[in-house]
Amino acid sequence: MRSGGDFEGGAGGGMLSKLVGPRYVQLLQNWTPTLVTWGGVAGTGLIWFTDWKLVLQYVPYISGKFKTED
Repeated sequence: MRSGGDFEGGAGGGMLSKLVGPRYVQLLQNWTPTLVTWGGVAGTGLIWFTDWKLVLQYVPYISGKFKTED
């Protein structure tokens, strides 16, 4: 069990734990890596199922592949 994480320490003095309680702060600390991972998977899936050109036109090296001669 971790004690004193990112959400409790610092100058705020445990502002989040005063707002929602220490049990929920601990749950949030435990679930943060999972939520970040699934958020990354969802973002990648969204890009995968949408138009690649729409996203990749802003990537410097790859954007040259999508230029058309008008």
